[in-house]
Amino acid sequence: MYFLVDFENVLSDGLRGAQYLKADDTVIIFYSQVCDKVQQGVIRQIMDSACHLDICKLQKQGKNALDFYIATCLGAVFGSGYAGKAAIVSRDQGFTAVRDYWKGYAGKTAEVILGPTLEQCILSANEKQSGRKILYLDSVKTFGKKDGLEIYRKMRYLMLLFTGGIFLSGSAGQEASGVRLMWKTGRKQSCKRA
Repeated sequence: MYFLVDFENVLSDGLRGAQYLKADDTVIIFYSQVCDKVQQGVIRQIMDSACHLDICKLQKQGKNALDFYIATCLGAVFGSGYAGKAAIVSRDQGFTAVRDYWKGYAGKTAEVILGPTLEQCILSANEKQSGRKILYLDSVKTFGKKDGLEIYRKMRYLMLLFTGGIFLSGSAGQEASGVRLMWKTGRKQSCKRA
């Protein structure tokens, strides 16, 4: 997924969620002399994700000049044949016109997501998927990476268990939930505990 960051608009806050980037993501940070300082550690998080990082400095100041850079870059991304999701990280509502253009022009082959942070854009991009990614991100954010991952794994197991994704029988099923899923019939049957 592509992330085009309007750094002049969102500053370092817009890079919140950098720890959720994947190696196949591309982040392009657009900035000007007006805003050229990033909070310590944020660029390190982006680099640790192993994603592709580009930094683009505005060459000549002007009204909405950085916005035009972002819109032009997005056109180049989709024009190169990329058929996926791209996010514009900005609070600038003017980018809704860019999103609407690509929605009408490219249909389902290209999707533009708008949000004020990397994290919000990642969540919005995954809304159409199951809630697992949101659960994961929320767990890690709330409890930290180690504890959040452990909590997520347990919650994911329970989600699968209660949605029928896992069929347990015998003592494992009794211990896990008090419900035994009968593999042959598909009916739920209460387990009585001693």
